[in-house]
This record gives sequence, C-alpha cells and structure tokens, in this order.
Amino acid sequence: MEEKKLWVAPIVKELLDKVKKRVLTKDRDFVAVVDGEEGSGKSVLAMQLAAYLDPDFNLDNIVFNSDDFLKKIKDPKTKRGACIVLDEAFAAANSRASLTEVNRAMIGVATEMRQKNLFVLLCIPSFFDLDKYFALWRCRSLFHVYFTSEEDRNYIIFPKDQKKLLYLTGKKFYSYTKPHSPYPPFTFANFYPVDEVEYRRKKAEAFKKRTVSNQARIWLTQRNAYAKYIIRTLGVAQEEVAKIPSLYGSIPLSQQSMSLIMKEIGSEEQ
Repeated sequence: MEEKKLWVAPIVKELLDKVKKRVLTKDRDFVAVVDGEEGSGKSVLAMQLAAYLDPDFNLDNIVFNSDDFLKKIKDPKTKRGACIVLDEAFAAANSRASLTEVNRAMIGVATEMRQKNLFVLLCIPSFFDLDKYFALWRCRSLFHVYFTSEEDRNYIIFPKDQKKLLYLTGKKFYSYTKPHSPYPPFTFANFYPVDEVEYRRKKAEAFKKRTVSNQARIWLTQRNAYAKYIIRTLGVAQEEVAKIPSLYGSIPLSQQSMSLIMKEIGSEEQ
C-alpha cells in the first residue's frame, strides 16, 4: 500500500493515534459513524480510516449486514485490534428496521468488542437515522462526508461531545451546522486500500441477498395479512386456513406459523 495514496491529514492522524493508544492500552473499543449522501465517498473514507487504524485491514473486514457483523466479531480469527467496516449504505432507503438490527447487534456483542479491542466504522447515509442510544452513547465520533460548492468531497469530524449535541439539535432538520466542529474540513483521495473490483463485487452480492431478504419479509407480511383477513372477516377456522396453500400445490402453513398469526390477531384486537 502506497503511503502517499493512504494519506491522512496530520490532525486526523494525531486523533487516530490517540484512539489507537486508548483502545489498545486501556482495554476499550472504538465505534464511529461515517455518513454522507450517496456517492459522497463515505465507504472509501471509512476504508482509509480503517487501514490506518489496522495495518492488516483487508476485504474480509468489510461486512454488509448485522448478521455478518456478528459472525465477524465472534470469529476466533478476528484478532485483537482489528478494524471492521459495517457498510450499510447499500440498504434501500436506509430503513429503520435495518438500523435497529445494527443497534441490537452492537449491543449484543459489546463485551466481545471490548475484549478484542476492536475498531468499528459504520457507514450510513445519515447519522440522524440512528437510534438515540447508539448515537449518543455507543458512537464515539462522527465523520460527516459532504460535497463542497465546487463538488469536491470533504469531511468534517464531530468528536464525542459535539456529536451528542449535534444529534440533539440537528435531528429535526437533518442539519450539520450546529454545533460547529472544533476541527477544519479535511479532504481525502479516491483511493481504495482494498481491491476495488473485489469490493464492488462483494457489495453487489450483498445487495442481491438483501433485496431477496427484504422481498421475503414483504411476502411474509402479505401472507399473514391474507390469513388474518380470512380468519377475522370471513370467519374461516384457522385449521382450514392452514390447509389453503396445499389446495394449490404449495406447502400448508405450519402450526407455528398459525400460532404467530393468531398472536398478531390477538394483539391487534386488544
């Protein structure tokens, strides 16, 4: 890796050096958010920061969903001091459900992250879409990537205290203007510390899987809606509803599926 391509501004380098020392010597972890609009280069910046924090950073340390993130954290091969980039930027509309999964994942492996002294960088379109607990307490810093009036790509850093205040004051209008960052804007090169072709291939595969997963969830909610309508409005017994798919060459609904549907009906009627 060419040092001149992985150039990090002196001030940023100093900040990251302090982060590395604190994490590796005081038995901590470090979680930061890199946000910005589509095409702003937040994933590239996250990879550059990751490569500086972890000299062994590679494509295997980039994941695209909370399940793979959990596996990576728990993997015995994930070494102490590794940096993991959770790139959620591809998720359609950056859904609330997706971010809630990320929030739960972070909390669920908090102990492992501290024990392994990990660095975690989360890429999303907007910091303000994070759950309040994560934004205020779990995230340590925000790297906000944006376009200048000349269409250059810059980023600004909001450390812990300013990041908290920013979330509380800017969330209503998605504004990054108050408070001001204590640091000047920084630039970064369009350089991938990992193989760009392989990164794009891995990201495309993750997008396909996420699309299928989202569609499966949609089909599931649609199925449950039809079943609830048949039971509640048409008065058909749940045992008969379970058999309907088999009349058309499909697998009948399981007892567990029907129990979940009936539970949903009960909660909606309360």
